[in-house]
Amino acid sequence: MDPSEANPLIVGRLPFLVCAPFFHSTLGGAPGIRFVDGVPSFLNGELQAGRVDCAPSSSFEYGLHFRDYRLFPGISTSSTMEMKSVLFLSQTPWESLDGAAVGLSSDSATSNVLFRILCARRFGVKPRILPGTGEAAVANAAGRVFIGDRALLESLSGKWRHRYDLADVWARWQSLPFSFGLWMVRREALREKAAPAARFHGLLLASLAAFRADAGGALDAWTASYPSGLPRGLMLGFYATADYGFTAKHAQSLETFYRLAGEEGFLDTVPELDFAAF
Repeated sequence: MDPSEANPLIVGRLPFLVCAPFFHSTLGGAPGIRFVDGVPSFLNGELQAGRVDCAPSSSFEYGLHFRDYRLFPGISTSSTMEMKSVLFLSQTPWESLDGAAVGLSSDSATSNVLFRILCARRFGVKPRILPGTGEAAVANAAGRVFIGDRALLESLSGKWRHRYDLADVWARWQSLPFSFGLWMVRREALREKAAPAARFHGLLLASLAAFRADAGGALDAWTASYPSGLPRGLMLGFYATADYGFTAKHAQSLETFYRLAGEEGFLDTVPELDFAAF
């Protein structure tokens, strides 16, 4: 028996359209890998608890607990323009939100912190953040942060007067891409499971390359396992602006985000970006 089968690398898998390029080629499984599905907030908790070894998790999670993780090099969930799946939808223009009730996402700390930084630093407003994230708690909000497939569906609903793509707002302000997700691996998992972690990093790169070569076929495989109510054209168009690389510009953007998060009181320490050497 391969030793990795007895002690598999446990990988968090997001069942969101944005993550199809990472996972479409391993939906049938991969040797030495066990997958655990969940939204970003759930996977953050599983990473913190050590029940998941690595995942495409929240950039803010890395900021909070960077001493526990290293990063997979060359990979992120980012956008150089619109992300399309990370939105602030509102009945009120953003610049008029001072004092207005706003609901945050229950699924993404990064998006929530980015929204609050943009409120304070880009628009100079201080909305009233509702204390809960459940549907009843935010039912009467003037605006809400949405992520993932829900964001895409809400943007088509016609319920909201104003649509803001958080990646686009950041890019216009900072002239930089924004990385919502980073591939994080727990440091002890990297020590104990170095070989399967390196193999899985290679699988991720291969999966991204295969997706770029045949996005339609890859999307067919993904939606067979994770059905979507979105039109196919919209799903394929989504990938025109999504960016899965990580360059010096991405690093500069993250460092800016972490610095602003620290200045706004969301982080105690500004983290360093520490990449695994594969």
